[in-house]
Amino acid sequence: MAETPSKYQTLFRGTLNVSIVLIGLASGVAQLAEIPTRIAQWVLTAVFLACLLYFVVRLWQLAFVVKIRQLRAELLETTKALALQRAGHQHYLDAIQRISDREKPLFSETLEVLVTVGADDDSDRIVEKRVTTPEPLVTHRTMRPIVPTDDDRLVRIDDISFKAIRPVAGTITALPLEQTRLLRVWLIFDPAMTTPTEWQVEYRPVGLWRPLRERGWDQLVWEDRLPTASGTPSAFTRFEVTFSFPESDQPPSVKERQGYGRMSEPVRDPRGRWEVVWRDEKPAGRRYVWDLTQAVGGA
Repeated sequence: MAETPSKYQTLFRGTLNVSIVLIGLASGVAQLAEIPTRIAQWVLTAVFLACLLYFVVRLWQLAFVVKIRQLRAELLETTKALALQRAGHQHYLDAIQRISDREKPLFSETLEVLVTVGADDDSDRIVEKRVTTPEPLVTHRTMRPIVPTDDDRLVRIDDISFKAIRPVAGTITALPLEQTRLLRVWLIFDPAMTTPTEWQVEYRPVGLWRPLRERGWDQLVWEDRLPTASGTPSAFTRFEVTFSFPESDQPPSVKERQGYGRMSEPVRDPRGRWEVVWRDEKPAGRRYVWDLTQAVGGA
């Protein structure tokens, strides 16, 4: 079976054929007796220059096509190398995540969460304040920030302006382990915790409470961890959540679906915002679901 000419061969053959045809035509024009010699030279020169220009353009096109093919080949190789690198990187992340999942918490702690329902998407904010007591040592841990789950968008740690703060004696390095609809962050403590330590994370999950603002109701779910190494059902010794709502004529409402913990009545803070405080003094590894309602439009 005859081979199909390549794009390069087609371009080159086409250029060569056109060049031969043009030169032949120019020679024929020059040989016409009824045309004066000077005019024939001008015509031949013009045809030659046109042929030369056309030939240069075709050669440039050929070189351009060759360069494009080279770039495509390089891009393909780079893409393959990047895919292999990502696969290797993901193996490390998966291994870290499996280790973290299998470890039982070697600590106890109190947790206070401030949930700020903003007046707009950009002002939604979460602050988690913890006091961790190592039993006997804490070098790292993982956590899942509260992020929107009403769509399939990918949430990255930079998207929520995530900050981990250790006010005294040390730093916290935050590394993303899983960047899906449920972001997971690996926190590394330097130096390791050996005494009760206060620290916090804060972040801005843009649009977290958009459904609440638009329809007037939404929910928040919190999964407590598995039993600790000491056998207690939860690492928490106290769990408190403060819900802060925008200023409104009508008070908001918050209810824990299973009746866990105790809920305060809505009160206004000095800024005029509504606050509802929920707390569980005896956490027991539960799944908490809070139903939130507020007036639509801040009426």
